[in-house]
Amino acid sequence: MAPVVVEFSAQEPRRLAQWWADVLGWELDAESGTTVRPVGPGVELRFVPGAAAKTGKNGVHLDLRSGSHDDQNKVVERLFNAGARFADIDQRDDVPWVVMADVEGNELCVLEPRKVYERTGPVAAVVVDTPDPRALARSWAGTTGMDLTGDSPEFCALHPTSGEGPHLEFLASASGPGGRLRLLPA
Repeated sequence: MAPVVVEFSAQEPRRLAQWWADVLGWELDAESGTTVRPVGPGVELRFVPGAAAKTGKNGVHLDLRSGSHDDQNKVVERLFNAGARFADIDQRDDVPWVVMADVEGNELCVLEPRKVYERTGPVAAVVVDTPDPRALARSWAGTTGMDLTGDSPEFCALHPTSGEGPHLEFLASASGPGGRLRLLPA
């Protein structure tokens, strides 16, 4: 399990937790009904009540892994059939990933196959917008013990030392990590 937790502020926490458990094939904690735990490599997802409907782009989102281009299409189809919708976050038309939103409008990306993510489980990365990727990545490296890679002013990444589990990726953005998702230490 990853040394971090992703917390979703949700209008209907139990419904959104069940949705994510279903689409990822993970376990919904029966007692809380609002915690989703990975089966195999992954990151725990927690769902807490949020007072308002989502507005604007989240500064934290999940990137989902695919093993092939055919698999990417199947993941997109599975998400769509479960109620996800295609989303526009001002991405270019030629990006190789597919941007979608879950049933409460939280953005996610279905990535094209990438060798770097082959041992992550279904969640390839937790992506965080930040004005200073280096500073935030170094801070999270100290908190999590994960290995720092991709160290630049525009992009920094952390990956589990075991090689299994999602990466943490920090992208340069003026907006920062606000919105309905938060990254927390486990």
